[in-house]
Formats: sequence, C-alpha cells, structure tokens
Amino acid sequence: MSSQSKDEVGNVVEIHEGISAGLKKLAKSTNQEPPGDGVEMLTVSMSQPLSHAAREIGQVLADAPLYRFGDGFVTIEPESGEFQPMPANRFCSWVESYLFTTMTRRTGEEVVTMKKDYAAQVLASDNFRLQIREIKSVNTVRLPVWRGTGEIKPNRSKPFWLVEGSDWHVELLPPGYDERTKTLTLERVEYADDMSREDAETFLLEVLKGFPWVKEEGLGNARTLGVHFAAMIGVFCRSMFKDGTIRPMMIYNGNQPGSGKSLLMRMALAPVYGAPAEDSKPGNEELRKKLDIAAMDRKPYLVLDDVSSLHSHDLNRFTSSPVHEARVLGQSRNVVCENVTQVFATGNQLTLAEDLVRRSLVVDLFEPGKAVERTFEKELTPDWLFMPETRAKFLAALWSIVSGWNEAGRPYDPEVRHTSAPVWASVIGGIVHHFQPKLKPFAKRNFDLGGDESGAALEALLCAIASDVPDTGAEYKNSELIELADEKGLLEAIAGHAKDPRKALGHRLKRMRGRQFTDEQGRRFEFGHRSKSFGAVYPIRFLDV
Repeated sequence: MSSQSKDEVGNVVEIHEGISAGLKKLAKSTNQEPPGDGVEMLTVSMSQPLSHAAREIGQVLADAPLYRFGDGFVTIEPESGEFQPMPANRFCSWVESYLFTTMTRRTGEEVVTMKKDYAAQVLASDNFRLQIREIKSVNTVRLPVWRGTGEIKPNRSKPFWLVEGSDWHVELLPPGYDERTKTLTLERVEYADDMSREDAETFLLEVLKGFPWVKEEGLGNARTLGVHFAAMIGVFCRSMFKDGTIRPMMIYNGNQPGSGKSLLMRMALAPVYGAPAEDSKPGNEELRKKLDIAAMDRKPYLVLDDVSSLHSHDLNRFTSSPVHEARVLGQSRNVVCENVTQVFATGNQLTLAEDLVRRSLVVDLFEPGKAVERTFEKELTPDWLFMPETRAKFLAALWSIVSGWNEAGRPYDPEVRHTSAPVWASVIGGIVHHFQPKLKPFAKRNFDLGGDESGAALEALLCAIASDVPDTGAEYKNSELIELADEKGLLEAIAGHAKDPRKALGHRLKRMRGRQFTDEQGRRFEFGHRSKSFGAVYPIRFLDV
C-alpha cells in the first residue's frame, strides 16, 4: 500500500511503499474510525521485539523532518531554522503524524499511543538511529558549497581546487536536505542568482561609502574596507569550509560611539542570518559557558557587541582551535566539539592583546568630528538591513562576487596569507582579490587606534631603553625595567588592563626573552637570552656592533 510522510517544511509528500497493514483495514478490524482525514498511514507493531520495531519506525521516518544531532534528535522550526529537541515525551505524539503503533490483543491489532518509556527505548536504539539522517547545519537562505568528485585533500603547493585533474567548483545549495554536507536549506529569502558584477559593485560601494574607514599610509582604506568585504563574503561562504576550519575573529573598532561599527557588524551577518543575536562580553566564567554552548550547539557565529576589553585566554583558545572541549551544563563531563563558530566583536578604542591581533581581522573606523552629529545622504538603519528585500539584494551581490570568482577558474593569490586562518584566507582572500584587486584585507595593520597597543608600547619601551645603552650592552633587573616603564609613561599602556600592572609587566618581560628589535639609533639588539629563561636579569646585547 502507499504511505505518506512530511518533508522538511511540513508539506505532505509521497514516500516508499508500506511496511505493514493499512489504516483502513486496521480500523475495521478494531471497530474504530480512521483518524484525521482517513489518509492511509503505516503501522508498526509494538508486540514484536523492540529492535525490529525500532528499525521499522526508523525506516518510516527516514525521509521525515527528524534528524540526528549530536547525541539526540531534533526537528527544525520552519521559519527560523532553530533546532527543536525531540525528547521521548514529545516523540510519543509527534510520530503519529507519520505512522501508528499497535499492540496485539485477543481481538486483533489495536492502535495505541506508545508510552514515554517505550519511546525512549526507540530513540536510544542503534537500529533506529542508523535510519535517521544526520544534520550539521541549517541555512535559511541558499549558500555556496564545493562540488566535485573525491575528497577534499590539503596540498602544500597549491589549493585543492587547482590541483591538476580536479573538478572542484562552487554551486549554490538547493532548498531541502543535502546529504553530502548534512545541511538543510530553508529558502526563507529568495534572491537573484544573475546580478552582474557591475551592479554588485555599485550597490555595495554605494552602501559603504559613508563610513569613516581609516586610511593608512600606502594603503588608503584598502585594508579596512577589505576586511569588511572579507567578513561579508566569509559569512556567505561559511558552508564551503569543513568543520574545524579556523576562522579569524572579526573586530570592528571605532574611535567613538556612533562611528558605525555595530551597523557594519550587523551588515556582515544580516544577509545570511537576519537580525543577529548580540551580547556584551560577560565575565570570564560566563564567557566560558557561552563559548561551550556555542560549540556544542554548532552556532555559526557569536557576537560580543560594544565591549570595553577583549582580554581573555578562553577567547584566545576558542578563536584559534579547530576543536573545543566543552563542559556539559549540569553534568560532570566534557565533550569535544569541532569548532564551527566565528566570533564577531565591536568596541571603541579597543586595546587588543598581541595574540588576539594575530588571530583577528580588524576594521578600524575613525570619525574626526562628533559621530552623533553626522548627516547622511541616505540613513542606514538596522531595520533596513533586516528587511527581506534588503537581504535579498546583499545576497544577490555576494553570489555575484563568488560566482564570478568561480567562473574565472577560482584564482588564488599566494601572497594572501593569514597565519592563524590559512585555509579560510586562501579562499576568501582569492574571492576578494578577484572582485577588487585594490582591496587588501590581509595587509599589515599599521593604524595605532587600539590594536596591539600593549605590544607596541612594550616594544617602544625596550627600544627606548636600548637607545641609552652603550655598544657594549647592559643588564637590567626586572624591577629596574618596571620603574623605567613607569617613568616613561608606558606602564599603563602595556599592562593597564591587569589588576597588578607591575606584576603583569614582569610576566610580559619573561616572554620577550630572545626577541630582536631595532633601537632609535638603528642598532639591532637582542633582549634577554633564550638560553637563560629564568631569573630577573635581562641583558641587552647589540648584534651588529
């Protein structure tokens, strides 16, 4: 007999031929009326061994909108794409939209609702689990993915898509479930897939022209504007990267409130996700919990908006590791998750630790006047960004950029590098460079608003001290270096974020052993000795004298 189930968006669709007797026959034998509109449905007997029943139930639900996610099962909220857990008590009634369970009685087979304990046993059965499709992500718009034969394998000399004989190319995922990527696409915003490159460029540059992009010597606004393009394209291309691919943290840093940093952050995320969920940076313990939840739930992004500081060892590790060991709330166990979450942060005059700068891309905005008093030809608002028609235009422009790169043979620029996120940079850098060669998102940041201010101040301190040292060199005690930092007004810049700046500077000095710099007289010198990594004495030794 024919049977029916429901697809990913709740529409009834025909599926495979039946497993057991039809509902009409069953209803007649048990002297009952067929439920619902009388549509034939499958039945599974709970009087048979549990392993057999679990397999049959799984086979009926193989094309239903139920998915394996981690250790459990979920359905998908059709509008938002959010995961809805499937506990045993929910499964008891939910499953009756797709099949009926029966028990053998003296009078024959009787339709009964499965009990919670039985439902829990079915959900825990390997025979059931193996029938249900796995899901890793849900997209509410169509996003690009790699398509080709074989496996994507790293290659030291060139990207995998340029290896001789490779047929890897980029396509948009169609609506529905994709087995290869374990991705479900719910097309909640439709967009044109044929926007010209010229129209895409005109639209995007018109939108972005009013922001106070920092202009740097030798680069103009090519780096800061390029970073924002990389952020937008990176979010749009997120499905092109395998789990665990390291993505740089995206930081929007302004010189004052109202510079546009939060609006730009939302612009990067809104085309794909709509209005993004945002949060300020919590305390260390709460931040660890947020990072754990983001990793376990496979959240595509985490926003820390309008933060005053980003100093956090947990955040450093999270943004630089392909896996994250998360503590399960309420349980005394940890789980290891492949990291798929990209962190976005905004703030004013952020002071960034050296390690964090290395793991990030920074958009710097500098408004010389009062930002709140600026006037615009066309006011950009979050409400406008989140409108479906606005999102559709951004998505069409982004696909135009990506498809143009794809059609051009997916060119690769070996000079485009990001030491912490090399795979991400090779793809996104190639796309950005092909679209606008003048954009330089991975160029060295030489703007002194925030950034690694503490690292620059520490280097300035050592170079200033060395400039007063004779060619024969000198030695300094830890306490002397701390006093000199205080005298030169650099202690606050180097370690002002710490509870005890003097102690923090002492720790920073230890990590500088063996580093080489050039003093104000042009002399190269080594600070400390790598062979002597203990004690509180630091030699300054000139190398070319």
